[in-house]
Amino acid sequence: MKFAFYSVTRGSINNTMFYESVNRLADEVDVVYEENNTEGLSKRYNDLIRTSKNLYEYIVFVHDDVFVDDLNVCQKLIHAHRDFDIVGLAGGINPVIQKPALWHLMCGGFGSGNLRGAVAHPAGPEAVAMTSFGSTPARVAILDGLFLSIKVSSIRSKKWQFNENYKFHHYDIASCIDANQKKLKLGVAPIWVIHNSPGLLNINDKMFTDSQETFMREYSNNSI
Repeated sequence: MKFAFYSVTRGSINNTMFYESVNRLADEVDVVYEENNTEGLSKRYNDLIRTSKNLYEYIVFVHDDVFVDDLNVCQKLIHAHRDFDIVGLAGGINPVIQKPALWHLMCGGFGSGNLRGAVAHPAGPEAVAMTSFGSTPARVAILDGLFLSIKVSSIRSKKWQFNENYKFHHYDIASCIDANQKKLKLGVAPIWVIHNSPGLLNINDKMFTDSQETFMREYSNNSI
């Protein structure tokens, strides 16, 4: 198999949008998952990269609340990986490392012209709404972690891995900054998914603010 699609969940994988959607691709990809997880996403992701050795050309890390609604996803990723080592769906250019440390706000927010990509979200019992961040495909500096595809040969040649200082909040931004420093190319591609998440509901949530402090200590003096 060229592709592994991997997700981590705290409960049963059978109850996730990821599993419901990706099973339709089972003839094209290996569906890999971790149930009843209590560890950080970065550690789990790195474990798969290490243990898979040379099984896969590409590994796609998907949050468990993401429905992959694109039967051409593999072909689109193969095309995108001609230009980019790490491919996501939403991201931004020209980030400034500051609080609040959210990827879209560090890139200036909506209206800045610095956001790229598109992701759909539920908008009612039988409706979805597409959030358009900007044009896609495009090269970016940082990516949202809901869907990240890596070209295994590229990240191994640069000795890059996900930053295990972060369990959930900021793992994606931190890992993207590390990737830029190693001269890996990041980009967004027009792959259609539905993300069943409203995003961060409380910017003062302790888990978020604790992670943000760690992030600022590690990266506040960095430029991208």
